[in-house]
Amino acid sequence: MQNLTLNQKKVLDFIKSYVNKNGTPPTYEVIAKNLGYKAKSTVHHYIEVLISKGYMTKENHLSHGLTLHNEGNLLPVLGKVAAGQPIDFKKADEHVEVPSFMVKGPGPYFVLQVSGDSMIGECIQDGDYVIIRQQKTANQGDIVVAEIEDSATIKRFHKKRTHIELHSANEKYKPIVVNDSAQLRIAGVFCGLLRTQ
Repeated sequence: MQNLTLNQKKVLDFIKSYVNKNGTPPTYEVIAKNLGYKAKSTVHHYIEVLISKGYMTKENHLSHGLTLHNEGNLLPVLGKVAAGQPIDFKKADEHVEVPSFMVKGPGPYFVLQVSGDSMIGECIQDGDYVIIRQQKTANQGDIVVAEIEDSATIKRFHKKRTHIELHSANEKYKPIVVNDSAQLRIAGVFCGLLRTQ
């Protein structure tokens, strides 16, 4: 989970305490009154930040519609990633529950849905959700999400003397060769997967 400012933590701690005591989350009015905020819009701002950082979700149009999540378990789904040829890497407004053991160590983390079959040799199948630790570097042999010219792919990273190769785990696909490392950006490293079927 992402770090919180003191005010964000104060709002989150109050909501947790209120839920533990009352069994339901507080309304914005209750939060504002108890924390000394004059405007509900201030509370709304902090709630939106906490939602974007994965600490809770909110059902629209419900005054008590906040749902808290265990720290480290709710990650944003940022779109699809190709396990074949690169496709567009687009952000989405969706979150998915992830087991805590998949998000150990420094983050942040995000989730992508796999499209294609080039990583089936690593048991990464079409439709799987992959958990990615966001980072800009990779070690030799890591499975990475790499962005090439505004599209993304999931492959095994191999740095050669004069170029970088991104290898699939399916004999049908040849390695993607990147001669100019400036054309390649590592978005993150694979940490685990979720299968919905």
